[in-house]
Amino acid sequence: MVSVVTDFDGAAATAADRLLEDSWEGRKQRLSSRELKAELGITISFLIVATVLAVLSPPTHASVALTAALAGAFAIASRIEFPVGAGHAVPTQLFLIPLLLLGPPGLVPLVVLAALATAVVFDWLAKRTRLERLVETGGDAWHSIGPAMVFVIAGHPGPDEAAWWLYVIAFIAQVTCEIMSATLREWLTLGIPPQLQLRILGIVWSIDVLLTPAAVVAAAATGARSIPAAPLAMLGVAAVLAVIARDRNQRIDQAHARLEALHRERSRLQIAVYRIGDAFASKLDLDALLTITTRAAVEALDADGGRGSAYQGQGRKLVRRATVHEDLEIEPALRAAEDTAVALGSATTAMVDGVWALACPIAEPGVGESHGMIVLARRASAFADEERDLLRHLCEQAGVAAGNSQRHEALHRQALTDELTGLANHRRLQELLAQGAERHQSAGTALALILFDLDNFKQVNDTRGHQTGDHVLRMVSDTLRDCCRAGDEPARYGGEELAIVVQGASFDEVLQLAERARASVAALELVDMEGHDLSVSTSVGVAELGPSVKTVTALIAEADSALYEAKHAGKNCVRFGPGSDHPQLVRA
Repeated sequence: MVSVVTDFDGAAATAADRLLEDSWEGRKQRLSSRELKAELGITISFLIVATVLAVLSPPTHASVALTAALAGAFAIASRIEFPVGAGHAVPTQLFLIPLLLLGPPGLVPLVVLAALATAVVFDWLAKRTRLERLVETGGDAWHSIGPAMVFVIAGHPGPDEAAWWLYVIAFIAQVTCEIMSATLREWLTLGIPPQLQLRILGIVWSIDVLLTPAAVVAAAATGARSIPAAPLAMLGVAAVLAVIARDRNQRIDQAHARLEALHRERSRLQIAVYRIGDAFASKLDLDALLTITTRAAVEALDADGGRGSAYQGQGRKLVRRATVHEDLEIEPALRAAEDTAVALGSATTAMVDGVWALACPIAEPGVGESHGMIVLARRASAFADEERDLLRHLCEQAGVAAGNSQRHEALHRQALTDELTGLANHRRLQELLAQGAERHQSAGTALALILFDLDNFKQVNDTRGHQTGDHVLRMVSDTLRDCCRAGDEPARYGGEELAIVVQGASFDEVLQLAERARASVAALELVDMEGHDLSVSTSVGVAELGPSVKTVTALIAEADSALYEAKHAGKNCVRFGPGSDHPQLVRA
């Protein structure tokens, strides 16, 4: 007899072991509304058929006590479940055959139903199952209808009268009812095609075939040797099977727990791999690299939390840049491991108040200087050697990505920076102007341009030398940088011409900045290569986008025009172009 409780993916239905794996967790779940309705319908139909069979069958003189005892034994055997695929096999064949031979065959289906229901109630009282499982008893008892009909039609032959072919016909009838009930149940409850159940049913039928001879012999002993309790001796066999079934179920539980752990581990490692891929994709941002790498390490090593830090400043201070589930309980262990790793310059572990921590520097293989540090902590257990190797490898890869990021940033800065002055180059100046013009058009953000031209700079180069000229350019560039606001970016326009792009400031503020920069340059105390004093000044032209100056080209032309006006006005002064409506600012 088989009770099939299927919960699996149809793509895996061809393998019994895969069905067992996929359906194991579903055995403990509540029945869905669809399952409840289908199982209730099947049970009601069983009751109708079993009642009609009981009414139409002729009366017998079977022992009520023996029938009750066999029903109890049947109930006990029905709780001995051997998982098979998506269902389970039970050794109830040991007592179904004696019931048919020694009891009233017309009443056997109802007796089987009562035995199954009693077993469910006892399991419910023991809190091993849900009471709703009572609706499944009708479907589980359908297999008894077929052989009961055969024995009723055969005139209820006893164990001494039944021919071998009667057992064969009864078994075929049992199998037929089982095919119809089991496949119908799975189709109605879970929508599984009937052919997917045949593999599981075949295994169960083979078990029933092997148990049938023992059941027949036990029933025959009652008639031939007048041993009424002979069939109950099969309870010993059932007990042996119960021990084996329990061991099998425990082993499956353990295997399923390990399988679930492996699934979680695989999922965690997959996420970690995705994190690493994201880290490499975000190679332009060290903070993003630290965040993603820390998360990947926490997930890959099943840590409770962790943090990523980077070395910053001339003193190379380790500054925290990313945290993952860090709390006060694990912080002391994180700090201890981190401090030790910084001192040693290599991966190390620490344990503080029952919390284990593992720290590893982020560095490229073969490169002495570290970019930062990853440190993890967990409460469950210490970190194994293979976990340390995994974190070390992960940090090495992160170090390569960080190094590439720094080199990329250096190349990017070189592409946009003037080599002599360290200011933005002409290309970067054009980008700033284009971005400012776009913001001006979309949001009305003010945009102004200040142009500086060093006065008499050619004379400085000719009389003091180009090295002195380069020194003057660098000092003036540093002065402009110091005068700028936080969001302003000075640039070298070309030759001895410098510029500042000013966004989001009023024109008065722009003029104040221009005058402050001019005065600061004039106040510089410089010396040439021979130690002689050198004075320097600059002429300044200012322009802003507005109704009469609408494009970047017009803005540059307006500022250039104002610059030349400052030159003609005696140099060392600030002027702005004729396109502006503001009054002229005279030389200070």
